[in-house]
Amino acid sequence: MLFNRSAVAQKIQALGGRFPRAFLCLGLFVLLLVAGLFALDRLYPVDLAPRTRTCVVLAEDGTPLRAFADPNGVWRYPVTPEQVSPLYVEALLGYEDRWFYRHPGINPVSMVRAAWQWAASGRIVSGGSTLTMQVARLRRPVPRSLWGKCLQMATALQLEWHFSKAEILTYYVNHAPFGGTFEGVQAASHAYFGHGADDLTRAEAALLAVMPQSPSRFRPDRFPEAAEKARNKCLDRLQDFGIWSALEVTEAKEEKVIPWPVEASMTAPILARRLHAGAVEGTDRVETLIDFPLQEAMEQLVMDYATALPPHVSVAVLAMENRTGAVKAYVGSADFFNEERFGHVDMVRALRSPGSTVKPFVFGMALDQGLICSQSLLMDVPIRFGDYQPVNFHRSFSGPVSSASALAHSLNLPAVQLMDHVGPRFFYAEMVNSGFHIKLPVGAVPNLSMALGGFATSLEDLVLAFSSLGRGGKTIKPRLVRGAPAEEAKLLSEGAAWIIQNMLIPPRARQIRDTGALFAVKTGTSYGFRDAWSLGVDRDYTVGVWVGRPDGAPVPGHYGAQTATPLLKLAFQLLPRHTGLVPRPDSVSEGTICWPEGKAVAPGQSCNQPRIAWLLDRTAPPTLTATRETPGPAVTTLDLPVTPDGRYRIPVGCAPGQPAVRKRFTLWPVALESWLEPSRRRRQIIPPRLPACEGVTDSVIEEPVRIKGIEDGEIIMRKDAQREYPSFDLGVEGGNGPWYWFENSVLAGQGPTWSFRPTHGGRYQILVVDQSGALDRVAVDVY
Repeated sequence: MLFNRSAVAQKIQALGGRFPRAFLCLGLFVLLLVAGLFALDRLYPVDLAPRTRTCVVLAEDGTPLRAFADPNGVWRYPVTPEQVSPLYVEALLGYEDRWFYRHPGINPVSMVRAAWQWAASGRIVSGGSTLTMQVARLRRPVPRSLWGKCLQMATALQLEWHFSKAEILTYYVNHAPFGGTFEGVQAASHAYFGHGADDLTRAEAALLAVMPQSPSRFRPDRFPEAAEKARNKCLDRLQDFGIWSALEVTEAKEEKVIPWPVEASMTAPILARRLHAGAVEGTDRVETLIDFPLQEAMEQLVMDYATALPPHVSVAVLAMENRTGAVKAYVGSADFFNEERFGHVDMVRALRSPGSTVKPFVFGMALDQGLICSQSLLMDVPIRFGDYQPVNFHRSFSGPVSSASALAHSLNLPAVQLMDHVGPRFFYAEMVNSGFHIKLPVGAVPNLSMALGGFATSLEDLVLAFSSLGRGGKTIKPRLVRGAPAEEAKLLSEGAAWIIQNMLIPPRARQIRDTGALFAVKTGTSYGFRDAWSLGVDRDYTVGVWVGRPDGAPVPGHYGAQTATPLLKLAFQLLPRHTGLVPRPDSVSEGTICWPEGKAVAPGQSCNQPRIAWLLDRTAPPTLTATRETPGPAVTTLDLPVTPDGRYRIPVGCAPGQPAVRKRFTLWPVALESWLEPSRRRRQIIPPRLPACEGVTDSVIEEPVRIKGIEDGEIIMRKDAQREYPSFDLGVEGGNGPWYWFENSVLAGQGPTWSFRPTHGGRYQILVVDQSGALDRVAVDVY
């Protein structure tokens, strides 16, 4: 072929004048296009904020406890792609968008293929959508038309311009539709499979990858056959692309799609409701410290336990880790869905009377004030504190008891005796300063009744207080959510906390001390059998149990030791294995004290009633008086002149003409006289007056109080069931009036005489007490 070089040159020269104009027009067009895109981007900005806010409350391991739907009723559990099984991400990208990380939002090859299929078949075979385009459709719904597809593509480009691939994938994972009101792979996984998206099988991952194509038609709970067919199609494609092997796909296909009923699972529903109500508006996730398997086990335990309880009775359990204060199990009611048991009421936070559960802290403060040691002598006798006359739960008195025994048996009189010496205002201040909440009756001030639960508090506060026994005397506030600060406060000294915890270990449990599986237990029952409590604590955990009616109605015959403690023991068995023993601190030592004085026994010193005790700071305090206002020491020591053989005492002012020696006599508190063995009573301990000194005045021994008209141990019977029991006119001699008569711990009369008439069969305990605390008692059996 021959070219005319001059002709070609002329043509190029002719076009040369037009090229600058063409380039200028093209540049102007591009500039206008970019400016238009910028303007449209400003006018129609795109973001990846959730369309509506939902909130999910999570366990410590990320397992959803309870979700709260958005205003439209949509359930969505926020997750990140890293929190989802890699199998799902592989299935999703392999089936929907293999070039997700390479394209700019649209895939030209996929678009051309989709257009060719449309032209060839006359219908839309595939949309050619990328994952970004699907997110664009979720953000900006458009009609299914050519114009809608163009808008979708433009939005996809806009998303890729502003957001990273990770952000786009995260939005899809959380907002893809999965049928009904479920959005996001996490909500779908829990709804259809009963577990989180981090634990998906290949079959489940493939099904969830394909479901958003037709969420309603592929729902496994309604259309299992269609769902399985769509899943298998996804599996085949993954095999074709070499993403999963043939063996993996074959095994996945063997897994049947089972139409399980869909329901929104709820674990710790009351705690979740509490946290959701207190969350900042717009919060989409609340991370708790709940141990999910433990929570599920506790809920099942409580539900099973409640089946043996009367109707309307509910149960609450709170388990806390002592080191961090993390609440590991929170069961607010017996059954959240049981209206008969008031299942919606949170009894962890409800204000109730704590009964005897606060006694350990009265004893602990008495230890810290140097008033008692673990075996100090206390008085379980009828004592009047002004106009306050407490009685025991079992309606009887035990006389002389040790501190440990009084606390272990939850005796009321010794607790009030200690509260009187500790001081109600001091007790109130120390408890409140430790983070414990006390609600007194309207118009009331701190008083002695607080020792017996004469105020209102919650199970959560009791767990806080009891944690001090396993934490060296420091309380820690129960922490419900991740990131909550650890709030500690001192309640008792380390030594006092250890002694109290040791005193509360049940006697039978001490047989397994070497195993470390020990925990202290304190029960409580509020007035009228309204609340049954049991608190357990060891070094690592504190667990609290409440049983009762949320409406405050009595549950006769149910009390802490019978109703709540069995559940507490079962709850402790569910806790992770741990060593329960609290190491004994250096401030606690073992020593021997002597009753009735209470002081330590010196080496070589004799003692009629020695006691092995735990001493705080090596201190053995003297025995306390019945009340703080009682004058003088509780135990009287007399130094009397007696004959050399010790048979007689020689009164002051008597000169019998024979030598005298001085002898020391220790007298028990007069209020305990009638509980002592005869050999330890005053008339047996102190020798009688020397016969030669009969005319000399002697007032060493006061005339004891004695009940007349009935003898101790008598048996009373009636002739037949139709007749009433006989009446007994009783009198008193000795002592100093006024006298107070008690029938089974209840004040029944006042004066030198009183008429006793039994009303039913059983054992009766009758006491008479004078103004100085001296008393006499008899016990009779009525048939």
